Parts: sequence; C-alpha cells; structure tokens
Amino acid sequence: MHEAGESLTLDYVDGVVRLALDRPDRWNAIDTATLLCLIEVLDRRDHPAVPLLVEGATGVFSVGSDLPELAGFDALSATVYSQLGHQAVAALERWPGVTIAAVDGFCLGAGLELALGCDLIVATRTGRFGLPGLPLALMPCLGGLRRLACRMDQGVSTRLFLAGEVITSAQGLELGLVNEVIDELDDALNIARRHRDWPASGIEAIRSLRLDRHGSIDSTAEADLFAETFAHGECQRRLRRLIG
Repeated sequence: MHEAGESLTLDYVDGVVRLALDRPDRWNAIDTATLLCLIEVLDRRDHPAVPLLVEGATGVFSVGSDLPELAGFDALSATVYSQLGHQAVAALERWPGVTIAAVDGFCLGAGLELALGCDLIVATRTGRFGLPGLPLALMPCLGGLRRLACRMDQGVSTRLFLAGEVITSAQGLELGLVNEVIDELDDALNIARRHRDWPASGIEAIRSLRLDRHGSIDSTAEADLFAETFAHGECQRRLRRLIG
C-alpha cells in the first residue's frame, strides 16, 4: 500500500484496486485536499480496466464534509468545494472497471454522495447511511440527491434529506440503496474479484443505464445553491455553534 496524497491510500491487490479514505483523526471527513487527491488519482488515463474498491481505512467510510473547514468558508470557497466534489464523483463514474463502495460504519453527507458514484454499494451490518446536513444549512453538493433518488423511492430519499434520518445497512438493502450486506470488509474484496473478468463494454453498457436514469446533473447550479447559505453566513454560524 502507498500514499496517494495526505488523505488517501491506494493499493493493488489480486487484480483489484483498493482506494481508501484515510483521515483517522477526522473520521475520514472529506475536505478540499481529499477531493483534489481523488480527482488526481481517479482521472489518470493509465488505469487498468479492473474493479475499484472504495472504502474507509479506519472502520468508518466517511462522516461527510470536514465541518471545521466548512466553518471557515465563504461563498467562493463553498462553490469551489462543490465543483471539485462533482469532478471527483464524475471521475469515479468514468473508471474503466466495476466500482464498489465498501461501507463500514458511518457513510454520511458527502461520504454518501461519493459512495453513490459507485456501481455497487455493499456494507457491513454496522453501516449507517444518511444526509444529516440540513439543520446546519448544508445542502448536498456532489449530486447526491439526484443519484439517491435514482436508487430508491424518491419519497424515501427526500425524507432522508428533510428529516436527516440515518438508516442501517439492512434498511438500505430493503430500500434499494445497498446492493448487498456483508459480514466483514474482506467480503467486499471477494465481490470485487468476481468482477475482474467483466469486459469493459459490458461494464459501460450496464453503467450507462444507471447514468441515463439520473441524467445530466447541473454542477454549476448545485454549487451555487450550496454556496448560498455561505454567502450570508448562516451556515458558518451554525457550524461554529456546533463545533465550538
């Protein structure tokens, strides 16, 4: 395993690329530097057409955006963050092999939005999924609402956002968010191995059905919407009140 930046590790194991969010002191919170690292790693043109396993390195997938960083944002910083997030997820959706988010523990906010960019989501029984940012005046900013509504009933996906509800892996499986509940993360590697020999054309055909369903996502409009509460300071006030 080797570092792919300050917040990622990258490894090639038995025909599978493993990409791990690795910020143990921040519960794998996704900051601007992490998004830049993701774009750099995922957008390379020399990737082999092998499965990609996206996971958290510390027993947590990701608790979402890095709140202390967001508390110092202005509208421009928020816009840039959202745009980078869209680039990272779009790069994930261009990976030449099957992509699998392997979730252990929390998968919240921007972490869930990242996972939604994968072809498959598998999770241990400890997995917890949600978009709990609304009380902090935080909107999903990586295209997650659209992608979520394409995987599960739109009424349920709306409820997850408006109510800030956090669901279990078992609930996610029942609702169509999770493709498979696994006993441990090593089982995700076994699932990835089963997809090693899939032809690139087949992967592209299956993925195109999913991408066509949610259609083109207006990253500029979403970035503007995300930045709006930062423009008048409401989001920063709520975040600073939370984190002290």
